[in-house]
Amino acid sequence: MATPPSWREALQAAGQEAGIESLAELTLESMKHALPVLRGDPDLLQAARSSSAANIALVTELIARRETLTDLESPPQATAFARELARRNVPVADLARAYRVAEIALWRWAVAEVRARVPAEGLADALEGASEAVFETGDAFSTLVTERYALERERWMRSADAVRSATVQELLDGAPTDPLSASRRLRYELRQRHAAFVVWGGSDGSVPETAAAGVGGSRALLVPMGPDLIAGWAPPDAVDPHAAEGAAHVALGTPREGLAGFRSSHLEAMEARRVSRLLAVGVDPIHYDDVALLALLTKDLDQARAFARRTLGPLAGDDAATRRLADTLLVLLEEEGRPRRAAARLGVHENTVAKRLRAIVDLLGEDPAERPADMLAALLILRSARAEG
Repeated sequence: MATPPSWREALQAAGQEAGIESLAELTLESMKHALPVLRGDPDLLQAARSSSAANIALVTELIARRETLTDLESPPQATAFARELARRNVPVADLARAYRVAEIALWRWAVAEVRARVPAEGLADALEGASEAVFETGDAFSTLVTERYALERERWMRSADAVRSATVQELLDGAPTDPLSASRRLRYELRQRHAAFVVWGGSDGSVPETAAAGVGGSRALLVPMGPDLIAGWAPPDAVDPHAAEGAAHVALGTPREGLAGFRSSHLEAMEARRVSRLLAVGVDPIHYDDVALLALLTKDLDQARAFARRTLGPLAGDDAATRRLADTLLVLLEEEGRPRRAAARLGVHENTVAKRLRAIVDLLGEDPAERPADMLAALLILRSARAEG
């Protein structure tokens, strides 16, 4: 009689079939309920996702190699997540609870997989072994992460970064602030004209801190705003938005004066970033002035998409031919109506662009060049909706 598979063998097979990313999403959904701070913050949510995936990858290695937990070390992604929560002053009890609910989610998944893969004669022992392993591992991870959180919190509270971050937050919140005192705390002159910018990394492991230093130069104030986001302010003549050189993404606000300008220019930079990420605007660096209309239109996405459908009419159709026409018009408008440049980007002949433009005019019953801003905004919103759905 064949020996029934052990809980280790069952979970190894199940884990390989599910994949680390799928299991990370399983735990992440549980953590979102336990940590409200994760909801509505895509940067922090991504840090939590990376932490979960790294932790699960480590667990799968522990199961496969039958190693003990005595030498367990927190993955760098989990450390980065704990550090970010410490910077945001999230209570350690909330972090511990998040790990507990993730542990329970994994336990339920493990029990279901063991029941499905282990015959009845070996099921009781397998369930006991799997449950014991899940909870022992969960306790070990929880202990590690709370210890790391305490260490990172102590470092943060003692650091000058904490003072700068708190001062900047007061300024951005519009709290009454003495500009002279705040300037001393920040080591940055607030009674001047500011060009605000934000720098964030891509999916290629880029380092936004280094890129932000290049963009702002030696006179800049740089403040971390998230696990992969740096906010900066500098005199306008000191800012070089192209200094990132593809190492990270850059969005810029309009230069403005004094304390009010410090805040408003930053808000514009953040709006430019939001538009860039939401609508996949293929411009880097991106200036708020260039996407101000899109920023206003997309405050309410339902209204934005209704605007796109209303503006484009039949050109918002989902068949392949209409999509091709819409894509052609988008590129043509991005190239300021230059058929040759549009043709080069699309990889077609200039005559093909002209032919498609005539088809667009026939379809719409008007020349889109008469309303280029509305058409461009509507097409970008349409592209975003298609990318999401």
